[in-house]
Amino acid sequence: MKYPNTVDKNALKAYIDLRVVRRQKDGLNSLDLKWNFDSPESLKILCIEALAENWTECLEIVAANPVYSEVIFSVDRNYLLDILSLNLSVADLSAKIQDDVFWERFFMSKWPHCYPQTKNRPWIKVFMEKYLAEKLENMKSDEYEEESMVQLLELCAPHTENLVLNQLQPTMSPDPEHNDHVIPLNLVLSNLYELRKLDLTFDLKSVGTTFYLGCANISTNDIKSLTEGLAKCFELQDFRLHSSKLDAEMLKLLAVALDKGCPNLEILSLPHCRFGDGGLLAFLEALGPDSLPNIRTLILTNNFLSSNGILELSKVIKRRKIQKLDLRLNPIKSDGAFAIFGILRHMHVKELNLSCCSLDDEISFLFIKTLKECKFLEKLNLSVNRFSHEMGEKITEIMPQITNLLEFDLRNTDVSTISRMIIDDYVLKNRLKKNSS
Repeated sequence: MKYPNTVDKNALKAYIDLRVVRRQKDGLNSLDLKWNFDSPESLKILCIEALAENWTECLEIVAANPVYSEVIFSVDRNYLLDILSLNLSVADLSAKIQDDVFWERFFMSKWPHCYPQTKNRPWIKVFMEKYLAEKLENMKSDEYEEESMVQLLELCAPHTENLVLNQLQPTMSPDPEHNDHVIPLNLVLSNLYELRKLDLTFDLKSVGTTFYLGCANISTNDIKSLTEGLAKCFELQDFRLHSSKLDAEMLKLLAVALDKGCPNLEILSLPHCRFGDGGLLAFLEALGPDSLPNIRTLILTNNFLSSNGILELSKVIKRRKIQKLDLRLNPIKSDGAFAIFGILRHMHVKELNLSCCSLDDEISFLFIKTLKECKFLEKLNLSVNRFSHEMGEKITEIMPQITNLLEFDLRNTDVSTISRMIIDDYVLKNRLKKNSS
């Protein structure tokens, strides 16, 4: 609630005798929303409202008269940002306004059902990243214009650190002459000089009525355009490409681009890309002995990998400082698990996921030995595998010696409920001990 302040208190005391003034009511009616309708606003409020109504005209003279910067008090500036129209162009707004209070309001107005995890990040960055992603996700290849794309990137690039593309619009034409299925990403990525994270898929959420089988598949030209852009993303730390079918040639191009342009890459995630052992071998062969030295997280979920591919993978990653390895939903079987367990003793892996990997009791001896020797492993997932009751008992026998394990998932196995409860109890004690220290 605001009170009229057009009359100075000293003037009120000088010209009005409060003893003879009879007030009709001692309070205000809270249900009357127009109680101050006939009270004139202060000159300050009128000036701020005029500035908001004529924002575009003010920008034309802003170089000679920086009006917005002259609004000194934060309460006045916040009022201006609260009433400023959201129908103005994003370019005009971002040129002069950096305040979180405005960009949060703009974001919630434009995407009311989206709740981003800001993590103390400036709201203008969150807005620009979502704004750019929405433009790219809905842009069709026949609508792509280089000039307009350059203008969009000039607007968003200074604020874009994370780019998440949940779909790309394909060319809905089975004509083989249309080799570019989606918009070219080389221009986009090469101009995002602050990009730290790239998460994309060439899949499509809704194909509509003009689709044909394979319309959302990634083409050779698409991957070439992507890798040309990746080769210039020198600040990239997190690369995720998911739900996109890749072949061996595409994986080779991808490996060369990441090795050339992303020396600071820490997270590599390629889940649900269905490239098999052939694609994995092509990717590994394209890497040199010193390639991707800073890689910390490797996610290869559901890629039809067998023990042969995992054996070659283990030879490469044992020379890297991998802390998280996710191989779930790959039928690597016991031989693949042996390859992984064989290198764990020489690595500082903290999180290992071998869920649904067709493992059985054949790995029990080496697994028990590895569990005793790996003092850095904190999270282990072996759920949805064919482990027997006897293996569960062997694990419970050594659990008093395992003080580093903080999470151990054995759900959907034949390990008995009693054994799982005992294991969970030891794991809980480890967590409590670590939290208290």
